[in-house]
Amino acid sequence: MSKTSTGPFFGWAVLIAIGYSLMIGAGLVFYAMSVLLETIVSSTSFSVSQISTANTIFLLTAGFMGIAVGEMISRYDVRYTVCSGALVLLASFYLLPETSSLWEIYACYVLIGIGYAMTALVPATTLVARWFIRRRALALALTQSGLSLGGIVLTPLLAGLLSEFGLTAMRGPVPVILILLIVPLSLLLMRPDPHDMGLTPDGDTLEAGQTPASQIGMSATQAIRTRFFILSAIASVFAMATQVGTIAHIFNWGLERADAATAAATLALMAFCSLTGRLICGAFLDRLNIYPFVLALYLLQALAMIGIAFAEGYLMVTLMTVLFGATVGNILMSQPLLIGKAFGVREFPRILSVNQLIMNGGVSLGPLLIGLVYDFGGGYQNAFILVGLISLLAFVCLWLAGSPSSVAAEFETK
Repeated sequence: MSKTSTGPFFGWAVLIAIGYSLMIGAGLVFYAMSVLLETIVSSTSFSVSQISTANTIFLLTAGFMGIAVGEMISRYDVRYTVCSGALVLLASFYLLPETSSLWEIYACYVLIGIGYAMTALVPATTLVARWFIRRRALALALTQSGLSLGGIVLTPLLAGLLSEFGLTAMRGPVPVILILLIVPLSLLLMRPDPHDMGLTPDGDTLEAGQTPASQIGMSATQAIRTRFFILSAIASVFAMATQVGTIAHIFNWGLERADAATAAATLALMAFCSLTGRLICGAFLDRLNIYPFVLALYLLQALAMIGIAFAEGYLMVTLMTVLFGATVGNILMSQPLLIGKAFGVREFPRILSVNQLIMNGGVSLGPLLIGLVYDFGGGYQNAFILVGLISLLAFVCLWLAGSPSSVAAEFETK
């Protein structure tokens, strides 16, 4: 047994730096995809599907780069990776306004994907897994609230700047300062492991002979061969394809189904519902079985997609945005919780990075799929019916995968 040490736990300070980095990536990149899509399409001759392809390139790049990030932070201090990623992200913001051809836009989105991967979910979630075990769901909820705050605060700010100044706003003082602040916060607070500071996860103290949590768990080679890993990863492909595709198009959808004011409000409302839903669930999820919770989330997301497909007018657009937003943060938070529950912390960044790569295959297809159906298959109604069915496939795959607790129990008996 372990007992809780007295005094402030440095892990909470680590969460501040993680949350800020996630806020920047979400507010200026991830949630801003639909705003950038609208800005580029309206100011160029490129179509929705062509710029949706740029979003796909960004997400694919981030997925493949996640493997490299997982290896880097397993071998070296995570702070160096995050700081380098912030500089790459800044360079992409400087270059995008200068693009004039489609291939140049795609090249900039590759850079954005590299910078995003180095500063976002793989390093952030790995740090949370290293610093917290008993309160991991709460810690993830708090840090990933940075994602929602980015959508609530920074994406509308960027949208206003883009509306007034065009793409040149990306190299303005506000985005530049916000991105650069990642560097000092990371260097000061993103300590790579509690054991480096003579601490243990959650601020607990180890009894004599007790194995540190960082040394417990399945190897990445073992984990990725399990039925649970394969089927849960496929489920996450379907779930995140639905989620990210909707995020990338929700601004245009709101504009089409209601008006400009409603469209602008959808982004902030979705992010706010994601924030509150994540915090509410994170407060008690450590005491619940994560598996049926995620199954229910996938069903709720499918229901939201069908509602979005048929919503018209301010009231219905707002209601469906709220329903969808409630699923966004919790689905994103659930995957690392499932992985940690099944496979432990020992090689968590490697396992998570492989999962992220597989998941990003679906993530990257989501915006493109909705864009193609919008252009050639009957508009947003058919597009959202399709991704609603895809979300149901996520439920089926995770149900077939079985409980992560059974995976962990089987490994412990060997």
